[in-house]
Amino acid sequence: MDFELSDEHIALRDSARDFIAERWSPDRMRQALDTPPAALDGDIWQEMAALGWIGICASEDRGGSGGDVVTAIVLAEEAGRGLLPGPLVSAIAAGRALDRCGNSELRVELLPALFAGDSRATVAFDEPGGNPGLDPVQTVAKQAGDGWHLTGTKICVPDVEGAGTVLVPAAAPEGPLLFAVPAGTLTVTPMRRLDAQSIGEVVMDGAVLPSGALCGGGDLVRETFDFLALLTAADLLGGASAALDTAVAYAKERVQFDRPIGSFQAVAHPLADAYVACEIGRSLLYAAALAVEESRPEAPAYVSAAKAWAGETAVSACETALSVHGGIGFTWELDIHLYLRRARAGAVSFGDADFHRDRVAALVPGLDGYSVERQEEGKAR
Repeated sequence: MDFELSDEHIALRDSARDFIAERWSPDRMRQALDTPPAALDGDIWQEMAALGWIGICASEDRGGSGGDVVTAIVLAEEAGRGLLPGPLVSAIAAGRALDRCGNSELRVELLPALFAGDSRATVAFDEPGGNPGLDPVQTVAKQAGDGWHLTGTKICVPDVEGAGTVLVPAAAPEGPLLFAVPAGTLTVTPMRRLDAQSIGEVVMDGAVLPSGALCGGGDLVRETFDFLALLTAADLLGGASAALDTAVAYAKERVQFDRPIGSFQAVAHPLADAYVACEIGRSLLYAAALAVEESRPEAPAYVSAAKAWAGETAVSACETALSVHGGIGFTWELDIHLYLRRARAGAVSFGDADFHRDRVAALVPGLDGYSVERQEEGKAR
């Protein structure tokens, strides 16, 4: 079986890599750490919209590019590799959710401006207490006449500043529902993220919504969560691969004892292990993308396996890259710490590794007795 990317995917990968390298640099990300949050210029956002990136996974008859899930994964991976800050990933996820929602009026109202780059949308899942906002959802939706009242708090909402619409999952008697909430009806407080990306806390104190704000039910909520987790995993692996490339190049040119340090096993072996871990993660990532694209029942388990592996692998790979650089690996001028910051932040977004491993255990027959505690017991043995 051929697991290679298609010619179209390779062309997108190469063009996206070139575009990001030309329009965004690690130096700008470094500057953003002093003056957060990191933000894209409006002209860059318009260019990405013109390239069809925002609607990359939406149907063509609604203004999207008609790409598959693998196409979106390729794009997210390049965003991570190039340290591109939001709101690309969150906007892609919001656009796909709106494209797949059953509310045709909402699609007509929001999608054209979103895909044209004239407005922005994001998705709010994470909740206080480490809850990723999926099974259970703590935010509550109650019917009130012809509309809805939403009460609850979402945290670490990506790119909420500047967004016109926030997609919010909430619990209702009939199950979880997804709502398109105008940002002006919410109380938004900026938060700080380790890598200076834009996030915020969103408080809904009985926000009043019309009935037309309802996007869909539990299936759409779970699909959107899985897609966003998958994009985050791709971003993590893209950043990890870039950090390893930097470390390998340094190991070839840095000489100690009259030899490049990459010739020493103490340097070469950790780099090789990190590379293998990234390739395993990439296999999981694309298997999950294909399962999501085909709406297979095992797709959520694949997604959680990919996110858990990518989160831990990205952090470990970036730490390895930093250690290869020795003492200078910690310095502000090098780019390695930028990738490590992004990896640590992404690893805990939309469910950390423990959450996703437990989710796999709950979804895969025969693993229902598995738990994080049992993992720790195994490590102790």
